[in-house]
Amino acid sequence: MKWLPTICLLLPFCKGFTQNIQPAVSENPASLVAYLTQNSHTDKEKVVAIFRWITENIAYYRPDPRTGRKKNQSMLNNNDFPEEPGELPSLDERVALQVLRNKKAVCEGYARLFKAMCNHAGIPARVLTGYARTNFTSRDNRFRSNHTWNAVRIDSNWHLLDITWASGYIAWPSGEFVRHYDDYYFLTPPEKFVQHHYPDDPRWILLTEQPVLPEFRQTPFRQKSFSKYSITAFYPAKGIIETSVGDTIQLELETGAVERNMSIAPDSLWDPAYLPQTALDAFVQPETQTPLQNTIRYRFPVQSGNIQWLYVMYNNDAVLRYRLQIKKQEANNSIQ
Repeated sequence: MKWLPTICLLLPFCKGFTQNIQPAVSENPASLVAYLTQNSHTDKEKVVAIFRWITENIAYYRPDPRTGRKKNQSMLNNNDFPEEPGELPSLDERVALQVLRNKKAVCEGYARLFKAMCNHAGIPARVLTGYARTNFTSRDNRFRSNHTWNAVRIDSNWHLLDITWASGYIAWPSGEFVRHYDDYYFLTPPEKFVQHHYPDDPRWILLTEQPVLPEFRQTPFRQKSFSKYSITAFYPAKGIIETSVGDTIQLELETGAVERNMSIAPDSLWDPAYLPQTALDAFVQPETQTPLQNTIRYRFPVQSGNIQWLYVMYNNDAVLRYRLQIKKQEANNSIQ
């Protein structure tokens, strides 16, 4: 049974989310937030107002399969932003401005608009990326980062929501967006949210015990940075590695563009220096490789029975995540 928060009980103007607002207000994030939250008394009421306005006024659109570009996408004009150095708005703000003008977005546009509007309301919010399980997702080859959603902090606690999925759905087979509000995806309890949303950064599961999705039995989780590099194959093929303390796990990546890969800037958000170093997580770096060597090899000695997650690093990015199932007895074998 879906979890259904009583949203309309929170606001006296719950029926007014689609009313006409002057473009000067509706196309400016700060002005729009001020208008929507003028009668709000709590952070939760402000979040509800922002969430409901977006779901009622922003339509989802799909990438053009012929070009890979977004349909109906228009770029902002150069004079939209000041030319003086240091005054360029943040990425969230720029995306928010574009989405408000077009009234269309893909999942990242929805999420960045929500975060920008929350920022104007003084409410902390995060944009999260990761894997979203859908009816069209094949578990054997698409267990990878493919979606964007949000976390928002209300009354000192973080909550999860997916404003894209709450807005409607894509009709099959026409591919048209059908607006249909679904409040299941508003402040969904973490134990329910993780059943179909699995973040790149597992801290945003918001659960003490991180679950192992069935997809791990087919393949490791391909992190957001995986798609940046020309990785053509990886080993082991399955995402769950059974091992013992004292074993050495051998892993491999194959790539067709080593020189290009090394010129790509790593994602600072996934620099291991900034990741939480807990007893449950381990990070393995490549062994020394010669220039133009397409096979990158890794060796990970299992020295603790507490490790649960093994991140494969490439160009200082986390590209794959394996689940380790470690037996407690010691062994001196090597997994081939």
